[in-house]
Amino acid sequence: MRPRPLPSMRPAGRGGRNACLCLLVAIVGVVTMVLSLRGGGDTNIEPHPSDRKMQQGTQLRELTDPGTGFSALYYTPPASSEPLPLLLYLHGAGESGRNVRDLISEGATGTPPVELENGTALPVVAKRFIVVAPQTAAGWNGVKVNAFLNYLLSSESGLPKIDASRCYVTGHSMGGYGALETAAVKPSRWAAAVAVAPAGAPEPEQLAGTPTWCFHGKNDVVVPFGISKNLIEGLRAGGASEDSAKLTLYEQAPAPKGWDRYDGHGSPMPAYATHELWKWILEKRLGAE
Repeated sequence: MRPRPLPSMRPAGRGGRNACLCLLVAIVGVVTMVLSLRGGGDTNIEPHPSDRKMQQGTQLRELTDPGTGFSALYYTPPASSEPLPLLLYLHGAGESGRNVRDLISEGATGTPPVELENGTALPVVAKRFIVVAPQTAAGWNGVKVNAFLNYLLSSESGLPKIDASRCYVTGHSMGGYGALETAAVKPSRWAAAVAVAPAGAPEPEQLAGTPTWCFHGKNDVVVPFGISKNLIEGLRAGGASEDSAKLTLYEQAPAPKGWDRYDGHGSPMPAYATHELWKWILEKRLGAE
């Protein structure tokens, strides 16, 4: 994960003052991180393996959507006669740019594209999901991401048949906010949203009816965990069940690999290694009672 200028992050629709305040705090934290690098319930984290080597080009292929301009890495599991669920992963600010292979970086260890590229993803991810990871150089826009979904669902993408009732959006930090915004803009398209250390959040009512799970480190020095906590509490206050609005807080989340001074912001490592997460996701389907 190389230091990059911070793309803009705008509140979605009716995000309002709360989202703006959350984003301001997050932007200050991420900008500090980038400039420095230039010179539910509580969960204990098991040590993350330290011997995962980067092996670029072994698993993921590239595609480009001429409509949105997004380039993306994608993974397809072994051939299936049935339509497959889609996992759309949105990266954080550190992987922003115009070289899609920059998504495979040491600092992004634990994220679905990196783990798939390295051959270290959980079997359920490698066997059950089509995974697509687009890249942006200008922050995530929920309307544009939903337009990208249209491309992925079309025959023009060249992907295997996707089950449109099982499309899931997830992301880390800037991408965590992007995932939440994407689901808020078009909730009828997404069976669930998973945000890991999101840098901001829409108003809870914008996600009403969309199963949402947030993961965050209480010790995150880049993005305060209150963003996740307040969103999930707001969803529950609005009538969401604990299964539809889930929160996992880590007392001591790790730092991203290679970013040792940024304690607590490496929550993708434990979050995406959570077996229960993938079971929960696969239970979610649009139109299900």
